Amino acid sequence: MAGKMAGNPAGKCRDFDHSPEKLKATLNNIFRLQEFRVNQLEAIKATILKKNVLVVGDNGAGKSLCYQLPACLSAGVTVVISPLISLIQDQIQKLTELGIDARTLSGDIGHSAADSIYQQLSEEDPIIKLLYVTPEKVSMSRPLIKALKSLLDRDLLARFVIDEAQCISQWGYDFRPDYGTLNELQQDFLGVPMIALSGPVTPPIQENILKSLQMNDPQVFTMHFIPTNLKYAVETRTLDGGTDCITWIKEHYPHESGIVYCWRQDDCDNMADSLNEAGLLACSYHAGKTGEHRESVQNRWKENKCQVICATVAFGMGIHKPDVRYVIHSFLPKSMEQYHRETGRAGRDGNVSHCILFYNYKDYKDLHYVISQESKKMELDNLKRIVQYCGNTKDCRRIQLLSYFGGVKTEANLCEENTEAICDNCESANEMMNVKEEGEGEMT
Repeated sequence: MAGKMAGNPAGKCRDFDHSPEKLKATLNNIFRLQEFRVNQLEAIKATILKKNVLVVGDNGAGKSLCYQLPACLSAGVTVVISPLISLIQDQIQKLTELGIDARTLSGDIGHSAADSIYQQLSEEDPIIKLLYVTPEKVSMSRPLIKALKSLLDRDLLARFVIDEAQCISQWGYDFRPDYGTLNELQQDFLGVPMIALSGPVTPPIQENILKSLQMNDPQVFTMHFIPTNLKYAVETRTLDGGTDCITWIKEHYPHESGIVYCWRQDDCDNMADSLNEAGLLACSYHAGKTGEHRESVQNRWKENKCQVICATVAFGMGIHKPDVRYVIHSFLPKSMEQYHRETGRAGRDGNVSHCILFYNYKDYKDLHYVISQESKKMELDNLKRIVQYCGNTKDCRRIQLLSYFGGVKTEANLCEENTEAICDNCESANEMMNVKEEGEGEMT
């Protein structure tokens, strides 16, 4: 991206109705939702007023609405930079179903389709409201930069959206070097507001994201949301993790959908083989498989033709299956961020779902050795925090997660909101209390 491109002052807004009534009507009529969630409306107002915005929220917290709704009301095109083609395709499919014109210039669409999109972008009033691109496209495509400059000159470049913004931070759990050039957007497209969306990260990483993107005078909104329908538990893993998983799945959800996260690619293949031999329809998913294979496995799983996906961290962004009844970690995650993000794929439909972490101290020693060889102190610190979580058999799991991500600390038992999904620590505390009360009753 070369050259400074002049644009409208950040405070200037195009002439359209963004009153609370109009925003609520758009929410109801276009997105078919009834109420705004925590901080959604505030973030939407800020980006409509051309402020730079960072939204930090958990899976399912509603971050995407913070730019999709303004895109429907704003004049011009909202450009969304997203790291995965599968994630882009998922978003476009959902927006298309809602009647919103969203397109992508990802590398696999073909020259003819790309030319058609560029032609639409050059029109006086483009029908495209959201244009999804990868960071590689932004940094390497001259035709894209030319099209964006044309939109800017015609006052039709509404905003930039940096999706999965944690990928820009070298401290983060999803760091991707290709995000490193996105800080140039603030200089190359002066006056175009930016809204960045990040998964749950700690306050220091939030600051690192803002600094890396060079966002001027940003407004930060958090959407910390520890679902009350998820039942968190840490259980001791035997040396044969496959048997542990088989026993647990057959006891609790022998026919429902789930995810089993594994450490290495071979572990995924072996776990899937073990589950299949036990009569559970399982598939393996990891970066060692071809893209065609991974897409096929994901589609089969979404269509309930595969019950369990055995996956590495490669099975991540853009997973929106609502009826995932359990997420099992057969091996210790590397960080609280990774664990929280992956467990958030359970129970999107609001029904009770389980998040089981099978822990063995040997996992810690193995991971510690691997990370030490790479001299990554930050990752070692992250590993210690997840080990502390596993070893804490007293405090509510939800309070531990909320406190880690800088949420409001409270002494309240957060599991009381849904006793069917009470975490293992709170469940044990209640059982001990009941035993004590029964004993006191017998004495009297």
